[in-house]
Amino acid sequence: MPKEKGGKKNQAEQVELLTERKVLPIIERYGYELWDVIFEKEGAMWYLKVLFDKPDGGIDDTECEEITDPLNKAVDTLPCLDLVDVFEVGSPGLDRQLRKPFHFVRMKGERIKVTVRDENGKTVYHSGVLSEYDENSGEFTVQTENGNMTFNAAKCRRIALDA
Repeated sequence: MPKEKGGKKNQAEQVELLTERKVLPIIERYGYELWDVIFEKEGAMWYLKVLFDKPDGGIDDTECEEITDPLNKAVDTLPCLDLVDVFEVGSPGLDRQLRKPFHFVRMKGERIKVTVRDENGKTVYHSGVLSEYDENSGEFTVQTENGNMTFNAAKCRRIALDA
């Protein structure tokens, strides 16, 4: 792993994967589920975020505090720790992002907001109900006011619950 911080997608994915492997057993031991691990640059800082939830939903501050110390200790042993400026632990929130196949499966029937760029590079938003997801192709269908729209998840800028 390179020692320099960089915006390379592959490097971010490596950090996320290493972190996921390290924190998943801890999160499961506490009876929670791992929603996502995100390594991203915000301003000049690199944030490593571990987002967890309960199977029936809803994490409170006490539960967050309970698991933060064990997760901190695990993350402190990562070989890529020098790339991380800020480590955060929390709930994915009401407007949680959908980035993994299980997110789409779990949120089928829920209202989502899809952010894409049109052919001119302009940001466009679409909202509706997630009705279908194909794990093989990464395509999903949203029922909007104007009818069904199909998107490829890899080509979307952001996909999240429409809270």
